[in-house]
Amino acid sequence: MSNISTFCPRCRRSLEIPSEFDNVICPGCAVAYRIRRHGDLINLSEIWSDSSDSPESEYAEAVIESRVAELDELIQEAESEIENLRGREQSGPLQKGCAFFGLFTLVIVVIAVFMLMGKDHVGSWIFYVSVVIVVLLGLARIRRKLVSAEQIEDLRREREKMEDGLSRLQAERQRIQRLKAQLHPPDPDI
Repeated sequence: MSNISTFCPRCRRSLEIPSEFDNVICPGCAVAYRIRRHGDLINLSEIWSDSSDSPESEYAEAVIESRVAELDELIQEAESEIENLRGREQSGPLQKGCAFFGLFTLVIVVIAVFMLMGKDHVGSWIFYVSVVIVVLLGLARIRRKLVSAEQIEDLRREREKMEDGLSRLQAERQRIQRLKAQLHPPDPDI
């Protein structure tokens, strides 16, 4: 009765296998191997490598599911942030229109107040000074509220950077889904 000396393919620990054994478990990493012989040569193949019920497969599946869930959450956050940036980037013209509408409304209110309460002052310097003050205050408010071209460009660059990161996250998710599919190959009997 002779022993076969070899190394574990996983942990590289030395194995002494009795020649009549068909299976062996590595004492270092606890992986079970099937021994295949061909003349004086042997081949060690993992017993659970074909089975989706193996502890390694269950662990790998749990890790993959965890990573997919994490990526789904990151993708959702990135999509939300991209929509927020896109909205801020495109809101400039709307803000400008709303600000000018507010200025126009204030001028109309001043004219209406003078028409109702100060009929004697319509056309006088007090009326014109009031209109000018309202217009100047409105323009100052518009200037403070409007997004500059540099700010819009910064928002655009940040959005593009986020979109690039999102595409990388989606590619990583697809790669992990392919790994998951390899763990559970389609059954040829179906």
